[in-house]
Amino acid sequence: MNRSLVVDAAVLTATAPFSSAHAKTTVRGPFVFSCSGDANAALTVTFLGANADRAKLVFKGETVMAKQAMAASGARYVAKNVEFWNKGDDAMVTWRGAKLNCTTHH
Repeated sequence: MNRSLVVDAAVLTATAPFSSAHAKTTVRGPFVFSCSGDANAALTVTFLGANADRAKLVFKGETVMAKQAMAASGARYVAKNVEFWNKGDDAMVTWRGAKLNCTTHH
């Protein structure tokens, strides 16, 4: 194969526009919730995606990425051993077996 053709193909690939997968992610938050049972531990929630289909949850230094799940009312996010369910300023959280009632003030 002609060496100049290989170089031209590499240049074209490098200058091609990024796909929509590389587009900027929509972010809402972070929102800080205080939870019953542990006054010193805050739950921080950041909603990701154009339709808030994912949530980044941070509690006691541990970060979990949760996916949106079916909910009859409000918004519900689940990950392994973690569930976050909120409506308005209130949330019910199950974190590694611990059940918490949380609220945020904004």
